[in-house]
Amino acid sequence: MDYFQENIRLGEVFVQLVAFLTVFFVLRKFAWKPLANVIKARREKLDHEWTDIGKMKAQVAELQKEYEEHLRKIEDEAREKLQEAVQEGRRIAREIQEKARSESQISFEKAKTNIEIEFEKARFELKREIAKLSLQIAEKVVREKMDAAQHEKRAMELIEELEKKL
Repeated sequence: MDYFQENIRLGEVFVQLVAFLTVFFVLRKFAWKPLANVIKARREKLDHEWTDIGKMKAQVAELQKEYEEHLRKIEDEAREKLQEAVQEGRRIAREIQEKARSESQISFEKAKTNIEIEFEKARFELKREIAKLSLQIAEKVVREKMDAAQHEKRAMELIEELEKKL
């Protein structure tokens, strides 16, 4: 206690108390309200910004939903176009196959016709050759003026000769 009695002076304490109260009331009257208003304005501004952020998040979520929907539509359209392209390719392949079949059928028919024509030509040529040979045989037979036995023998020889040529 001695320490307090020696070091504490009542006058100084009273002056300090009066100064403190004066500063307190002056600050309360002039600084507290503006400071409280600044803090209140800052709080309102932050609340407003948080509200705006919430709205923006909702807008972003809506835009993301729209974007995903748009992407899904694009994917569906791409899938449809791909299927259409595949179907078109199949249709073209069928057309090409049908065209190739018809062309091969036409070629086959032409070849068949050509073979028949060549066969008829060969037949005609063979008939002509036979007629020619028959005339040659007849001519030889007449020239030789042979008897019937020799005619028959000679005709057989000529037929054998013809068979060898054919």
